[in-house]
Amino acid sequence: MPEQNPDHRFARAAGKATRAFLDSSRQDQERLRQEKAQEKERERERETHRGTPSARPTEPSDAGRPVMVTIARWWWAVATVLFALLTASFIISGISMPAPAPGDDLLGGETGQFVLAGAAGILTLAAGTGTVQLLRSRRSASGLLTAVALVIGIPLIVRGHPLLITVAVVLLAGAILLWLPQVRRRLR
Repeated sequence: MPEQNPDHRFARAAGKATRAFLDSSRQDQERLRQEKAQEKERERERETHRGTPSARPTEPSDAGRPVMVTIARWWWAVATVLFALLTASFIISGISMPAPAPGDDLLGGETGQFVLAGAAGILTLAAGTGTVQLLRSRRSASGLLTAVALVIGIPLIVRGHPLLITVAVVLLAGAILLWLPQVRRRLR
């Protein structure tokens, strides 16, 4: 008789656990099949009582889409375009500025404009990604766009300049739009 491995009892327990898991998985699949069959039978009974075949729920069309979803989509599409315009303006400003004299502040001239263009470009990419996800009705869009709104909106409010506060309020209002129940229901 071969020598007993001290881990033999653990292997046996693992085998029993695996078999139990597979058995319960098979039972769950069988139960689900039965429930689906019962649901189909109930659906057939409903159709015979109504006399007309029932319409299956389909992907929500634009005609039945709540107005708030359309507003949220347009809101963030416009915000993304504005971020892109801001990026372009920083790039153009950096190109048109004269080179700083030696000893001047490094980030005060054209370099600073390019750094701001890079930051605005990253925000444009994030907002653009979120907007595309929102247009495709993805639930992850609300998290991404809310993060963009909070990361930009809160510091703008803290700065205290009225124009910056206006931009922050617009971004935060867009984030609030995404969390309304009418919009959340349509995101999958």
